[in-house]
Amino acid sequence: MELYGMEYVLAVADTGSFSLAARECHVGQPALSQQVAKLEKELGVALFARTSRSVVLTQAGEEFVRRAREILQHTEALRAEMFRYAGLQKGTLNLGIITSLQCIDFGALLSAFCGTYGDIAVNITQAGTYRLLDMLLARTADLAFLNKPVGGIPAPLNFVKLGEDRYSLAIPRLHPLAGRKEVSLKELSGEKFIFHQSGQAAAELCQRACEQAGFEPQVVCRSADPTTGLYMVQGGLGVAFLPSEEFRSRDVPGVVELKITEPIIKEVGIAWRKDAASPVVDAAVRFATEWVR
Repeated sequence: MELYGMEYVLAVADTGSFSLAARECHVGQPALSQQVAKLEKELGVALFARTSRSVVLTQAGEEFVRRAREILQHTEALRAEMFRYAGLQKGTLNLGIITSLQCIDFGALLSAFCGTYGDIAVNITQAGTYRLLDMLLARTADLAFLNKPVGGIPAPLNFVKLGEDRYSLAIPRLHPLAGRKEVSLKELSGEKFIFHQSGQAAAELCQRACEQAGFEPQVVCRSADPTTGLYMVQGGLGVAFLPSEEFRSRDVPGVVELKITEPIIKEVGIAWRKDAASPVVDAAVRFATEWVR
């Protein structure tokens, strides 16, 4: 039993005419009639009751049409799914990332993805969370690894949490608090801060933590680069909130990590458009979520 034979029967059933069905299937009427008759002979039943004026389904024909529609629908769904996998053989992924992604070991993640999908080209743009959100909404980025903003993710986007990191305080080694293991935010109201750039989700997160502790942070400098912030702390310019991952990955002489009593936790995850219809994006999201487990 051939699929095109089922399609011919459905066309006749839908149009009520062999000639109209042949036109719809882009085949000659004699050929279509011959294939339907061949199928009826193979099945051992008549699918149509033919008269000079009409073509009507028999009881067996009605059951055949119902089952054939299901089969063809499943076949089309299977074909579409295979096309999606075929599309993964080649493609381009426009990827946005924030600076600090050590908590999900992003370098190893990306290396593993590229090793699995070797023919997919990856273009990377590094920016702050809000800039990356704008790029996703403007469709100039397909996918972004970013911090979850204080106000949440825009409605057109999906977000899946991949990891988190707790903020610590970077202070100069000669700072009066350097001998402590932990400090409360309320004790920092008189400090000078090296802050993240305005518009970064991390800046909002730390700003809110200070306000909840009852003070407005005195910001003397802003930097988008955590490493630059550490060097400024080293030089004695002030103190800085930094993810604990930064202290594990960078040993800057003269800088001490001080734990904060009140938790300041950033959520790192992957964001993409809800209406994205790309097998490459689907594969990247699936790979990232499975890999971090």
